Amino acid sequence: MSKIKKLVKKKIIKITSVLINWYLDDNKKSYKLNESNYNLLMDHRLHISRQKNIINDAFKKMLEYDMDWSNPQSFNQKIMWLKLNYQNPLIIQCCDKFAVKEYVSNIIGKEYVVPVIDWWTNPDDIDFSKLPDSFVIKVNWSSGFNIIVPNKKDINEEEIRSKLHTWMNPSSNSYYTLFNWGYKYVTPIIYAEKYISEIGDSTQIYDYKFHCFDGICKAICITTDRFINKTSNWFDANFNELPFMYGNYPKTNGGAKKPKYFEKMKLIAEKLSKPFPYVRVDFYETADKVYVGEMTFYSGGGMRKFTPRESDFEMGKLINLPKPMYFDDYMWLEKLEPKQAYYLENKISLDEKLRYCENKAMSTLLYFPNLKNPKSFNEKLIWLALYYKNPLISTLTDKYELKEYLKEKIGKEYVIPSIGCYTDPNDIIWDDLPNRFVIKSTAGRASKQIKVVINKQYENESVLKMNCSNWIYPWNSYYYENMCITEQKIKPRILIEELLDDGNLIEYNFYASFDEVIMTIIVNNHKHSHTFVNPYTWEVYPTVRPGYNIDKNVQKPKKLKKMLEIASILSKEFPLVRIDFYEVGNRIYVGEISFDPGLFTRFVPTSFDFKIGKFIDLKKIDKSNIKE
Repeated sequence: MSKIKKLVKKKIIKITSVLINWYLDDNKKSYKLNESNYNLLMDHRLHISRQKNIINDAFKKMLEYDMDWSNPQSFNQKIMWLKLNYQNPLIIQCCDKFAVKEYVSNIIGKEYVVPVIDWWTNPDDIDFSKLPDSFVIKVNWSSGFNIIVPNKKDINEEEIRSKLHTWMNPSSNSYYTLFNWGYKYVTPIIYAEKYISEIGDSTQIYDYKFHCFDGICKAICITTDRFINKTSNWFDANFNELPFMYGNYPKTNGGAKKPKYFEKMKLIAEKLSKPFPYVRVDFYETADKVYVGEMTFYSGGGMRKFTPRESDFEMGKLINLPKPMYFDDYMWLEKLEPKQAYYLENKISLDEKLRYCENKAMSTLLYFPNLKNPKSFNEKLIWLALYYKNPLISTLTDKYELKEYLKEKIGKEYVIPSIGCYTDPNDIIWDDLPNRFVIKSTAGRASKQIKVVINKQYENESVLKMNCSNWIYPWNSYYYENMCITEQKIKPRILIEELLDDGNLIEYNFYASFDEVIMTIIVNNHKHSHTFVNPYTWEVYPTVRPGYNIDKNVQKPKKLKKMLEIASILSKEFPLVRIDFYEVGNRIYVGEISFDPGLFTRFVPTSFDFKIGKFIDLKKIDKSNIKE
């Protein structure tokens, strides 16, 4: 009997435990649905059906009626539908509150853009002493990330930095709130704007929000942003007040006045909104100017109540939903694995390589490249990888062969001394190696194919040789990683060379075209920064690579003049080449040479890609060096 009791008791405990866990998991799930950290963590595992479930839960909780995906009718339902089903890449630029300035400048003129004082990628780099007495600091990838500073004397710098660090965290991207798609590929940037005040009032400014549908303004919302008690008033296109409230914001006492430049704002909003089924264009008005503040595609996040609710459905009639567009589908590039490319090398046609380049460019650069008439830096880089041939390329991209070439061309004092080059890891005599060295593949370009050894006694000889053994498979080279599109077909070997320093040297990458240096990138792995500078003035260029910081205080190398001279000599025969330098004490060394440097690497903003592309003249290439 006691055995039966024990079994029953055990069963009851097990069932109770399952029920408790089910209850807790269900509540935990409901809690996590609104957590951006959870959405960030689960990003690649959240299928669209799962995203819909997350939205359904939050939508019902906030608006107290169901989300309808098959036949959305209300304004909020249609905003939610657009988030998941309308992925127009132009929205990425316009959601980015920093990059949208370029879009506005191109469409209507830069005089309508709030001037930028300075910008950063790291809050710790902000020098408040260089900012004016009043300004606004913003982060570009979410709504509400604004710090208004009417008087710099009143601020706490550390509190501002702390807040900015939080806002720069990946989970703070508006996409991870409730899948506001337009922010998904935005690179975070902090920027300081000119402080703007309303006509005759230095403490107040109104937001004029023009809601446009298929390029036509049909509703305007006027809000006050700098009072503690925010107010909101809605009007139709003829400035007749609409009888509803939006969110929890009351209407302004005495009503809201029609802006002085109302008609001008409406005209501008319609020009900017023309490519989109719905967008809200926000304006500021001063005594004599109109500024575009931002463009918002997901007003209220699709979760702001209308009172009465019927107004939600009335406003919803204004949005004509477009055919679905799924840009994310193009981010999954169909490509051959390096081993497949190795075995199929002779069967991959030039047209197939071209298709690969177009698709990869679209998925990484976020625009489709014009390779028949290349203009941007990346377009020209891809064109050269596909069509430019020169027998020196494979020699100079081999890290060991390059050393011999450099000795003849510029002198052995600029060459990092090698310890040995091997085709078999068994030939490496461990005891003969110095305590500090660098070991790398002669044909690789990825960080996984290089190892900096600071202290040999802490390394495992067998593990290191095993890694090297993998490097020398013939397909483990840059050539096969990119479907054989380049001229860099190199047989991988193991190169061991002297360690110049502790492995944290600053790298100076000089980009040059036919003996003219056009750009320098300073790579500081310690700061995780890639900083673009003018090689002659050392001015920091206004661009950043996704995933990297910029360093506004990057130091000029002592031997800059010599670096420029060597870069000019080594680039004389080539339409584009990157020469990498290290400066150690009073000496400089050439690390490596690349002929398609940063292939498929995006510039932010994209306009810089086209600006730097002007310095590469493909017409100078001898026709004998072009593949037919």
